[in-house]
Amino acid sequence: MTTAKRADLIAAHLQLWKKTIQLATPWMDAIAAAQGVHPTDLIAASYLHDVGPATAGHLAEITGLTTGAMTACIDRLEREGFAKREADSNDRRKVMIKPGKLPKLSKELLPFRASAMSKAEDAFSQCTDAEIGRMTECMQKLAAILEKEGHEFKKSHRKSMTLKKDTKSND
Repeated sequence: MTTAKRADLIAAHLQLWKKTIQLATPWMDAIAAAQGVHPTDLIAASYLHDVGPATAGHLAEITGLTTGAMTACIDRLEREGFAKREADSNDRRKVMIKPGKLPKLSKELLPFRASAMSKAEDAFSQCTDAEIGRMTECMQKLAAILEKEGHEFKKSHRKSMTLKKDTKSND
């Protein structure tokens, strides 16, 4: 394979990855709306369920919220039963946010999710185990890159991002 053809294949794959993220956003918004929560609340609840307990500061970092906004998010998650605060048994000064129940999809969303999952499984059934394994490895690498680059960007632009927010709120 020529270098140009390989570069085109990689560019096409990355474009589809970007489109997948763009298409996932409205889906996440719809699920959150059906639950009566903000999409960021749903992301935080899902993160807790997948990874386990976390501090409010860590959740704020993952979601991109300020610590104050994260406190309000945790309040809403507790109210809905999606998370609960508990004192850290190793450090009484810390509070850990533990996963609660996961939001149940509404009757309207369940058929759509089932259909989407079935079609995704069908799409992957066309691939060999080795291909699925390789795609998974690549997605893991991309996720790690996105996490690291996002963290670095926020860290290096924190001051200017804060100033822009403050300027907009003063208009």
